[in-house]
Amino acid sequence: MSSFKVLFCDFCVVLLVGVTLALTEEKASTTTTTTVDDTPKGNCSCGGFPTSTPEVDAKPLLAQTPGLIVKCVDEGATTCKNLCTALATATKAKGPEILCNKLKEANELKLSAFYKICDRPWVYAEMTAEEPLCCDGGKVKVCPSVEKLNATSSVIIDAKTVM
Repeated sequence: MSSFKVLFCDFCVVLLVGVTLALTEEKASTTTTTTVDDTPKGNCSCGGFPTSTPEVDAKPLLAQTPGLIVKCVDEGATTCKNLCTALATATKAKGPEILCNKLKEANELKLSAFYKICDRPWVYAEMTAEEPLCCDGGKVKVCPSVEKLNATSSVIIDAKTVM
């Protein structure tokens, strides 16, 4: 009976050592596959410029940092661009009032959307206002170019209805 105990105890030691080695190897492989992401990160900023090709040192007329921290690589730039174009699209309805309230005066302004990450320069987000913006005393007004376009359009429509 004592030989059974010795054999059983030896089996327990082998099993314990085997399990310990297996756990150690699993932990080591997990540790080596888990890498620390040391890619620099920074803020995403959105801005509006009066042109799609501003000077290098130009400041945006309107800027916002939505609080998104991104990697300072192309992947982060794409994420920031997508957020800024979504914000610009979402603010189309109230955008003119907000801009006129801030700028007070504007004449035929076509704002272009830009984005910026980390310490990189502003990048055009491939989005420019379709209609020009005019402001007088902080209030939105119809731009002369739009009045002229509407007057021309109404003449064309009237001419079609006569025929």
